[in-house]
Amino acid sequence: MYVCICNAVTEKDIHHAAANGARRVRDLRVLGVTADCGKCACAAKCCLDQALTSTVNPVRRQTPTPTRHMEAFA
Repeated sequence: MYVCICNAVTEKDIHHAAANGARRVRDLRVLGVTADCGKCACAAKCCLDQALTSTVNPVRRQTPTPTRHMEAFA
């Protein structure tokens, strides 16, 4: 889907920019987002937020290894 019609910026472009370090709408200006009329700012922000949350890797919790308390008494 096109996010910025003035500069033909798509969701895919924004997701790619997020994968390459874009974190704010200001970072998307290199693509042309908000450069002309600015009507795309809200949609671009939503798309960027979605891209950032989808690229975050969930932290896996490690299960603790059981300790053998009885070995000390053996």
